[in-house]
Amino acid sequence: MKLLFLALVIAGLSACGAGSGKGLNGQGLPTSSSNGNSSASSSSASENAVTLAQLQQNIFGAICTNCHTGANAPRGLRLDSEENSYALLVNRTADEIPTLMRVNPGRPDDSYLIKKLEGTADIVGARMPLGGPYLSQEQIDQVRSWIANGAPRTGTGSATTKVARASAQKLNSQVTVNLHFSRPLQFETLSPESISVFYNNLDGQKTAADFSLLLIDQILYITVSDIPLQAIQLEVLINNSDLYPLLDQEQRVFDGDSDENQGGGYSYVYSL
Repeated sequence: MKLLFLALVIAGLSACGAGSGKGLNGQGLPTSSSNGNSSASSSSASENAVTLAQLQQNIFGAICTNCHTGANAPRGLRLDSEENSYALLVNRTADEIPTLMRVNPGRPDDSYLIKKLEGTADIVGARMPLGGPYLSQEQIDQVRSWIANGAPRTGTGSATTKVARASAQKLNSQVTVNLHFSRPLQFETLSPESISVFYNNLDGQKTAADFSLLLIDQILYITVSDIPLQAIQLEVLINNSDLYPLLDQEQRVFDGDSDENQGGGYSYVYSL
């Protein structure tokens, strides 16, 4: 297997001013002066997962309270204090789609708050914030991470570390898969044994022999090159391995199957 492994931590990569594209290449990856022949290590200035207090200061209180404040808050959803935000979001039924919770702890994709912030096709009414400007993906990912970590009232919670969001981009014969984890990982625990990449075609499944890993704080970029034209799917696996477990900064094993127990394999499939 030909594997390029590069780990970087950029402390200044935050939600503030996100979305400008500054420092990113055409593939959506952070630019780096490294030639990719060695691994680099650093300690992050932001080693802890996001908290409700941070969300309240930077998003709910700073942005959402343009509307969601006081007695006349839309649908009674007041986001003008940590207490109100928690009480009115977590495990509260979404008025517009009663089969969903506004915030379903541990399950960001099933939380109506995320659907409204991302403007998914299945929401009722308009995307939030109403009329824009909308949150950057980095800001939404902070909310996703908090929810994936169990939406704790205080601190970062004791829930397992999961993938909070997965996406992929294709450019010619190269695909980059982005896995945004709910907490920062220990890059030392990433290894060729941790990650497997396959592509599927009409003849079955083939192993991708040429891929690289780039870990920046909570995001793992997996770039696969020279994908055959006949490939129809790309699959990334994080293996459930006792010998090579993927760990977060608190020494917890990554919860690949999101069952709130440490361990378990993870799979992401991207249609080409």
